Amino acid sequence: MSPRNQPGNASSGPPLLHRLGTWCAAHVWKVLAAWLVVLVAGGLLVPKFTDSLTGSSLTVTGSESARAEKVMKEDFDSAVTEDVVVVFDSDTRSVNDAAFREVVQRGVQELREQPGVASIEDPYAPGGEAQIATDGHTALVLAGLTGDERQRQGTAPDIQKALDRVESDGIDVMLTGSSALNAAVVEQEDKDLARAESIGVPIALLVLLIAFGTLVAAGLPILLGVAALMTSFGVLGALSYLTSFDTFVQAVVTMLGLALGIDYCLFIVTRQREELQAQPDRPIAQTVGATMASAGKAVLFSGFTVLISVAGLLLVRAPVFRSMAFGVMVAVAVMLTVAMTLLPAVLALCGTKINRLALPGLRRAVSHPDPEHSIWARWTKLVLRRPLLIGGAAVLALCAAAIPVTGLKLGFDVGASAVADAPAGAGYNLVSEKFAPGAATPIQVVVTSNEGSFDDEDLTAMDRLATQIQGHEQVDSVLSVTGLLKEQAARSDSATLKAALAKDGASLDRLVNARANAAILTVFSKAAPDADEAIDLVHWIRDTAAPRAENSADGLTVATGGLTAQTVDVANEIDRSTPWVLSAILGLSFVLLLLAFRSLLLALSAIVMNLLSVGAAFGLLTWVFQEGAGESLLDFTSRGFIQAYLPLLTFVVLFGLSMDYEVFIISRMKEEWDRTRDNTRAVTVGTVHTAKVITAAAAIMVVVFAAFMITKVVEVKQMGFALAVAVLVDATLIRVVVVPAAMRLAGNANWWLPGWLDRFLPRVDLTEGPSPVPTGKGTDPAVPAPAQATRTSSPSGTSSD
Repeated sequence: MSPRNQPGNASSGPPLLHRLGTWCAAHVWKVLAAWLVVLVAGGLLVPKFTDSLTGSSLTVTGSESARAEKVMKEDFDSAVTEDVVVVFDSDTRSVNDAAFREVVQRGVQELREQPGVASIEDPYAPGGEAQIATDGHTALVLAGLTGDERQRQGTAPDIQKALDRVESDGIDVMLTGSSALNAAVVEQEDKDLARAESIGVPIALLVLLIAFGTLVAAGLPILLGVAALMTSFGVLGALSYLTSFDTFVQAVVTMLGLALGIDYCLFIVTRQREELQAQPDRPIAQTVGATMASAGKAVLFSGFTVLISVAGLLLVRAPVFRSMAFGVMVAVAVMLTVAMTLLPAVLALCGTKINRLALPGLRRAVSHPDPEHSIWARWTKLVLRRPLLIGGAAVLALCAAAIPVTGLKLGFDVGASAVADAPAGAGYNLVSEKFAPGAATPIQVVVTSNEGSFDDEDLTAMDRLATQIQGHEQVDSVLSVTGLLKEQAARSDSATLKAALAKDGASLDRLVNARANAAILTVFSKAAPDADEAIDLVHWIRDTAAPRAENSADGLTVATGGLTAQTVDVANEIDRSTPWVLSAILGLSFVLLLLAFRSLLLALSAIVMNLLSVGAAFGLLTWVFQEGAGESLLDFTSRGFIQAYLPLLTFVVLFGLSMDYEVFIISRMKEEWDRTRDNTRAVTVGTVHTAKVITAAAAIMVVVFAAFMITKVVEVKQMGFALAVAVLVDATLIRVVVVPAAMRLAGNANWWLPGWLDRFLPRVDLTEGPSPVPTGKGTDPAVPAPAQATRTSSPSGTSSD
């Protein structure tokens, strides 16, 4: 046998990764010093990232709601882009009490002094009767905020702090609305994430201890995973000077950062221990180089599959998706950098001491591992003996779990239930209880004239539009300039509007701009902004009422905005972009797998396997969170839908994560196939030698993801559940049942590639590195006798399987 095929021959490794691993191992202190600087800088930038987080943005580039917000921001002197509500409430005092009035007036004065507040509507001013609850214990002050989403969300906590100073005599003062709720959700997520990490990390360490058997080996993935997470947040903190990130990015990056960081280190550390066992006398730098040439290459390829999957979100024309895509891509890139540079240096520093501090009862397993006589070997033998029966049963179970996804329904939860104890949540619930549920987040219908100031025809059409909307069964009230003019002057023609603007334009600023070519109809729905009734109302305004107004006056344009309209636009954008995202991800993944494994069947089957696990996860997600099967257990109340942007985001993340395990197991199988040309042995060795590490990695991921199910924020809870279930299914039914069964049935066809395609494709084979380390001593009971005869000579002169 040539030197290239000798086990653990470091010189046969891929030039780049082998040299990189060897260099990092040989220059330990230089690498550690560089990373120390990076970690310190990252730690200093983390607060910048957390401080700049915004609530879930529902803006869609080029959408109707985005056009409406642009008009409100650019064409009105006040530049009000969002209406919010300040709730004054007391259980004991009436709104007519002098003390209650005094608190309201002090609150109004505080609002006038706050930057970012452009208009205020006092409940005690003429016409403000609708802002007082029928029970006489609650009053509302309507306020208009300026700026974009990030600025408004930054303003909301400061406004609440100012309002806290005016509370007295049992009178509560609460700011609520879209930005206030988003700010409260961000604060709640910070608390929840800290709690989830405090639960997930210790359990992950326990799993690693059981898997590795030694404290040193188990501690490395945890330490490096935390280092990678801190660096990721530091990089995102630096990018926060240029752009803002959705608060959900923090949750996703934390989940994936810990899980992927630990997993990548787990796979490399496991291979390093095997290399050390194969040739304990080899220089440590060469051992690390051999490890990086095999496991390191698989990790690098796996990381790129995740990057490709997540990059598909960039095709969605919505900042919330692009923000998450950039955040996750940064995190994965950092994980790979840690695995390719810092980890080799740490492995070299540890050397053979990586097996120190073995746990009692596990010393023999650490010093004499024998995977081919393990429970995984016996299980694999059973699957390969009955592949159709066992594999078919697993596929049927996965298909059954996926059935509920056919009834998947998307919606948007504003998050009020998650922050019910915060002022924003409590105020929102009070408004919903004592006023119209949509009062805190009204629909904004923006009417503009493309032919100069409004003429009589335009105003007649606008008044007809306001009247028609007011007559809808789901509308509580409508504020419009034509309605106000009729109240004040009994008419709403252009001459009356011009006179009113000349007399007191400031009082009309929220309804019409100074040039009288843009107006806002503020629609208060009887339903909450995330309710089906409110969404149907927006569709009716856009599809029925607005076209009638536009057709009745030349040059008139109507755009519907506000939170509910944004929800509709996000749902439409998801419907539009999903086929493109899925096509891009599946197509690129197929090409990448074809390059890696040089097999048509393996590339295709890998995608099918991933779709099976993702489909099962989505089916169970729908059954639990949409149909409410796990309400009491998981402490939530089903809204009857799944958060609108969650399925697409979850799909790309799950597809990338599932591909990780596929790459690890198939790359190990292909190593054996290239060495023996025996399909049964290749499937057996690949499964047996990766089952334990994949199970440990999956257990860690499940623990980390499941820890996030304790959060109060519904989308984080849903995402944690979907990821945990998908990984659990993937590591159990898919990787150790369906994959080996399918490959046993396919036989040598697994490795077939047409000659012309083989010549055409560039070579990036994952198994070009060193041949696998010895697969164990003795006879493998799971492999037919002929395969056992394939033996290679080790450098020491002894033979091994």
